Amino acid sequence: MRVLSRSLITLAFLSVIACTTSKKVEQQMQIPEPEFKYLTEQFADLKILRYRVSGFDDLAPLRKELVYYLYQAALSGRDITWDQNYRHNLCIRRTLENIYLTYKGDRDSEDFRKFEVYLKRVWFSSGIHHHYSTNKFLPDFSKEYFTQLVKDSDQGGFPFTGSETVEQLTVRLVPIIFDADIDAKRVNLDPDADLIEDSANNFYEGVTQKEAEEFYAKIIDPDDPRPVSYGLNSKLVKENGRLKEKVWKLGGMYTEAIERIVYWLEKAVSVTENKKQKAA
Repeated sequence: MRVLSRSLITLAFLSVIACTTSKKVEQQMQIPEPEFKYLTEQFADLKILRYRVSGFDDLAPLRKELVYYLYQAALSGRDITWDQNYRHNLCIRRTLENIYLTYKGDRDSEDFRKFEVYLKRVWFSSGIHHHYSTNKFLPDFSKEYFTQLVKDSDQGGFPFTGSETVEQLTVRLVPIIFDADIDAKRVNLDPDADLIEDSANNFYEGVTQKEAEEFYAKIIDPDDPRPVSYGLNSKLVKENGRLKEKVWKLGGMYTEAIERIVYWLEKAVSVTENKKQKAA
């Protein structure tokens, strides 16, 4: 019995040593995590920052599902925001993206790097107007270089209008992109300006500030205890001399995108945890 006890003690002691040694080896061999980089990129007057989302990996699967569905709903409405910011934004973005994806020329040149910076600024601001000042920003490359970029890219990927040729597309876009005086501000708050005619946003077309104010004055109920904010999801246009609202809604403008938004929101409702989440 005494011999057996000594053997058991020896085995236990060796096991402890083995475990301790193994942990020390694991600690020595463990590769330290790289330092988290908050600043990923910097260009023009912009800095692209990343943030830690601590605990996301530990969320229950249904909560991750909810986040995913809400993200997809927001992504489905992306083009609506671009279009609301400026009527030419989508055409410009699709043109620039086609160049970025298919350009066959020198991608290491200084001009192409300037093109990439301009595209990133357009992506960041959801259009060609600065996200904060709302001033139109211009490329640092020339009109001639832009024309060459279009010429040396896949012609089938450009957003042509009707029977438009690549030359006609270029002629149409050059002044919109390069002329500082054309649609210079997305929102012009100068008190001496016509706030609608002199703003480049796409909530009005062929309408003056006076006409818009008179239009909404006729339909606003001043006695409504819970007044509605008119015009938030519509575009006021003049057709055949008459004012008309075109509404972003199911069956209206961007109905296909809104159908996708509704689809993802309904998916989100199916994984909500309580009535407040579901109502939101």
